Amino acid sequence: MNKFVISKKSIQVIKSITNSTYLDFIGLFIVITASIVLGYHNTKYKFTFQGNSYIFFLGYVSIVNTGFSMIGNRLVTKKNNFGNLITTCNTFLSGSIDYLLGNAGAILTYPVSFIANLLVFRAWKKSKVLRSIDFIFYRNIVLGFAFSLILNYIAFNYFSEKAIDWKLFFAVAIPAGITFGGTFNTARMYPDNWFMWQFYNLTKIIQNLLLMNIANTAKYTFYFFNAIIGYITWNDDKKNAIK
Repeated sequence: MNKFVISKKSIQVIKSITNSTYLDFIGLFIVITASIVLGYHNTKYKFTFQGNSYIFFLGYVSIVNTGFSMIGNRLVTKKNNFGNLITTCNTFLSGSIDYLLGNAGAILTYPVSFIANLLVFRAWKKSKVLRSIDFIFYRNIVLGFAFSLILNYIAFNYFSEKAIDWKLFFAVAIPAGITFGGTFNTARMYPDNWFMWQFYNLTKIIQNLLLMNIANTAKYTFYFFNAIIGYITWNDDKKNAIK
């Protein structure tokens, strides 16, 4: 059986797309357009404070947050460390939004993501070496899932007034486990880590459909495509670095 091989010319085309600014704008256009057309900007969060009722326009904040997340992801794909800094700052806002939308585990899991992204930023400042899969790659995945299951179980038990919805629990815990492991591995720049993000994208699409977060669903659909070209680009760059 012939092994599927992408021609050198096709790889160069894919790499030019990966590193293009046009794709950044396309991603932003997809996210913002989907949010507005579907009326996501009208999402409101009602709460009371000191006996008074207030309305927080959560949809507008989510759109801005999603835009920054998109920019951060695209810069990381292009190996620009500023993307890791944006992602680190973006994590706090993402956690707050997820918690308000029903993700009880966000109160514990997002601080871990914040620290992990900060460590990635610091690691890239010291060195940018594309690596092959090793023991640390698998260790990070196991640690990621362990952190997620433990922290989400605590959060769903002690930070939520409702009984555990196990379907929602696993819909939240599985993507969180993938993102923990994936973020840990991003620090070491494994091209194969893009396969982790690909699986992450699929689970996040499912999670956000359950939470009715349509804007994020559109975002992770774009990320699904971005992870494909990200792997092809990083893998080819690693091969060229070895030569």
